[in-house]
Amino acid sequence: MKQKIIDALKTKYKSFGLSNEAYDRIALALEKTVTKEEEIADAIAKVETMNLIATELQKMRDTEIQRRTDLQREHDDYKAKHPEKKEGEGEGGEGGKGGEQQPDIAKIVADAVAAAVKPVQDALDAYKAQNTAKEAVATAKEAFYANKWTTKYKDEADDAWEIATKLNDAKGGKMTHDELVTEVTALFNKAVQRKGVDATKPFEAESNKPDKFDFSDQAKYLESEGLIPKKDEGKTN
Repeated sequence: MKQKIIDALKTKYKSFGLSNEAYDRIALALEKTVTKEEEIADAIAKVETMNLIATELQKMRDTEIQRRTDLQREHDDYKAKHPEKKEGEGEGGEGGKGGEQQPDIAKIVADAVAAAVKPVQDALDAYKAQNTAKEAVATAKEAFYANKWTTKYKDEADDAWEIATKLNDAKGGKMTHDELVTEVTALFNKAVQRKGVDATKPFEAESNKPDKFDFSDQAKYLESEGLIPKKDEGKTN
């Protein structure tokens, strides 16, 4: 099961550039709760899994930054022990042309490490953007359906939510929580307005009073038993 989880992770998150060790750690955590193969797809898409991925990306980023720090320190130590020769001081003695121009080691190191860090940072930024977008949709949906009008007119609410989410997808999933709530609420209000309902007003619960009970059958029984006078007998001149 663990290997199947790893294969699924590598397919879904291949652009993140995670190491085999990172995939192994994530799969190890997931296999504690995933017992069937059909559960893998849902498990690797959950927020908990995304948090594990974010942790691994952060570790990779920190490792690269530490590597850069160590290389820079080694370079500084080397320069301190091998100071650069002044202009005009070559191998042939004073006044000579000097040796070949020394490469800028610091720049080479910085560029190399920056190139290594960039894909990790890009992946981390992509994860944050995806997670923020998912959170915006989830909280917007919760806020929209918390409106009692949407409970009473659920079909219209579902249609409005479907249209709003398609619009968000068309925009690259970049709509914020507030933008989504505003959009879907406007769509819903227009839909129920066609039924003569103004959903912009506060929702008032319908009366919960029970219907009046029909005692006619009981009255007839009591009349037949002589327990109460019949309607005709009860009349006065």
